[in-house]
Amino acid sequence: MSKTKTIEKILNAAEKEFALRGIDGAKVETIAKEAGVTKQLIYHYFKTKDQLYSAILESVSSGMQIIADLDAYRDLHPEEAIRQFVNAIFDEFIKHPSYSAFTLDQALHGGEHITQSSIFIPSTRTYINEIIAPALRQGEKQGLFKKELDPDTMFWMIFQLSTACFLNQKVMSETSNRDFSSKEGIEFWRDATITFIIDALKA
Repeated sequence: MSKTKTIEKILNAAEKEFALRGIDGAKVETIAKEAGVTKQLIYHYFKTKDQLYSAILESVSSGMQIIADLDAYRDLHPEEAIRQFVNAIFDEFIKHPSYSAFTLDQALHGGEHITQSSIFIPSTRTYINEIIAPALRQGEKQGLFKKELDPDTMFWMIFQLSTACFLNQKVMSETSNRDFSSKEGIEFWRDATITFIIDALKA
C-alpha cells in the first residue's frame, strides 16, 4: 500500500474515532485497528495523538464547501447572499455529522488545536471578507440593512445560530415539542434562522 493511501486510511479512521469520542476519549489503538495498520506506523507519520487530531481538523476544514463558488455570491442580492451562506452552513453540517462533534470538542478545549497556520483561520477570514462584509455593505448602500453592521460580529452570530440545532440537538428537542434530530426539525430551524437573521439585519 502506498504512503498516501495509508495516511488516507489513518485519517479516515481517526476522524471517526475523534468524532465519536473527542480527543480525550479517542484511542490510537482503535484508530490503528480501524485503519488496518499498527499503532507504531501511526506514530511514524504523526508523532502524537494531538498532532493526528490537528491533521484531522485541517482535513475537515479543507473539506468544507461553504465557498466552493465564491464568485456566485458577488452577483447575488444582499439578502439572497445571506440566505445562501446560511444554507451552505446547514448543508455542510447535514452532510458531515462529524463537524458538530469537532466544533463542540474544540469549544471544550478552547480551540487549542487550531493554530495560526491552520486553514480554518484564513477560511473564516475569507467568509467574513468575501461574503458577509460585501453583502452587508451592499445591503446598507441599497437601504436594506442597518448601517455600520460589523462583519466579524455578524459572521459569528450567523454561524452560532445556524449550527445551534446541530450542537444542541438533544437539549433543544427535550425542551420543546420538536425533534431537532429529524429532517423536519432541522429544516424548521433552517427556515427560522434565515427569517430571524434577515429581520435582524433589515433597516
